[in-house]
Amino acid sequence: MDIPLTPQQELEQVLADEAQRRAAGLSPAPELAAHRAKLLHDLRRWEESNHACEDADRLLQEQGQPENLELLILQGSNLCQIGLAEDAISISRKAEQACLENGLPVDPRILYNIGSAYIYTGRFEDALAALAETERLTVEQGLPVSQGVIINRGNIYANLGRYEDALAAYDEASRLCISRGQTVYPANFVNRGNIYKYLGRYHEALAAYEEAEQQFLALGMPVFPGVVASRGNIFERMGRHEDALAAYDEAERMCVSQGLPVHPSIETARAATYGKLGRYEDALAAYAKAEQMIGEQGTYVDWSLHFSRAITMYEAGHQAEAVQEVYRAITLCARTGVQQPAFLVETLQDWLSPKPEKLVAEQIASQPEAVQRVPDSEKRYDVFLCYRRDAGHTYSLLLKAHMDLAGRTVFRDQDSLSSGKFLDDIIEAIRYSRHMVIVLTPGFLARCCTEEDDVVRQEIATALHHGTHIIPVMMEGFEWPKPDVLPGDIRALADINAMSYSTEFFTAFIDKLLKWMSG
Repeated sequence: MDIPLTPQQELEQVLADEAQRRAAGLSPAPELAAHRAKLLHDLRRWEESNHACEDADRLLQEQGQPENLELLILQGSNLCQIGLAEDAISISRKAEQACLENGLPVDPRILYNIGSAYIYTGRFEDALAALAETERLTVEQGLPVSQGVIINRGNIYANLGRYEDALAAYDEASRLCISRGQTVYPANFVNRGNIYKYLGRYHEALAAYEEAEQQFLALGMPVFPGVVASRGNIFERMGRHEDALAAYDEAERMCVSQGLPVHPSIETARAATYGKLGRYEDALAAYAKAEQMIGEQGTYVDWSLHFSRAITMYEAGHQAEAVQEVYRAITLCARTGVQQPAFLVETLQDWLSPKPEKLVAEQIASQPEAVQRVPDSEKRYDVFLCYRRDAGHTYSLLLKAHMDLAGRTVFRDQDSLSSGKFLDDIIEAIRYSRHMVIVLTPGFLARCCTEEDDVVRQEIATALHHGTHIIPVMMEGFEWPKPDVLPGDIRALADINAMSYSTEFFTAFIDKLLKWMSG
């Protein structure tokens, strides 16, 4: 029995056939170029696949043959993968129009590509609608629903912060594959790992990345270097800096061996890790290399590179240079139309403070006088997490995970409460906690203003009454109401110094949060 060729072996055969035609003086064959495009796509070599699509399309035009619908669909997918979302939408709409003009049913893959492009551009509601249309067309045409549709729906949920829904979608995609006797996409494990990372479930994230690697190998495909780089990000968050560096080195080697450009983000992550290890000269050299790579690859410098370098400079004692680097980040935000991240602006304000070493003391001084303070010697917990279960659930999990890593004892109601009177136990825990971290999600204080028996309002009032040190953490989209709108028992909250949350610079945010707890 003949052993089927792997995609790589099949590609080598196609390349050999094309070379043979050239040597024999024969005209290039568009069907070989189209086959090459398909194989390169399957091997995740999307830019090369796109060039092969263009080759095949040019040959078809030269031979007077009609446009190939499969090539248009393949191009739409390639353009999504290399980040040219608007071009992907344009070519996909062209493919959709070709179906209609030729009296053919619209191929579901066309809507799938459009949905993927919408995800890339952040148009998540449009993306959900496109995926719903993909599924409708698939069922209508009697075709099996692709696991990619379900996985992308999960990706949208992840971008919307609906992490449990995202995990449910990834699980559904896996079950669908297994029920059909198909192999689960490696990307599904990568996506699941990323969700675990957002939730602070780092060991589960590492296990998911390991599964992704195994699936790539089982399919005869090279392991995507981003999987290994993501593992490095996890190690960095866990404080395993040497392991993080080893992962970035491995990811870079894999890019080179697979003929892929090394993504500058790998070098930026390496630079940040060098900074954490106190290897500041190595860090600054790595940032410079990342910037050079961006220029060579024709992409643009992201504001986050400047801010990451600023943090490293500041920690190395180069405060003036760090401030200038933050200004570069702010300038880049303005130039590219990106809203200045609150954590970036707040960090600059901290650094420009006349006495930055006194900032923790100032935060403590902003706390109101307690009515009935509990002595520190009687405290049982380091941290009480105050959050709204709907919007703040995920953030509370992530914060708890990092407080645990830092050796802090944390009270989080869904983990710490046993049977008994819920509110009584909550109040008891607050009284005997040194700090209360309040996760201020959008609309967090609305119910406090209208419902006297709102649990969160009672939690904050208890902390203020008993002198629990309060650290308000402002999430994206949160806005303070006017102080006179807040009820009297929690009005003092508005006068307490707060900090902004940062997803992009989570480690720096956690460092600041822990520092505010050390005063």
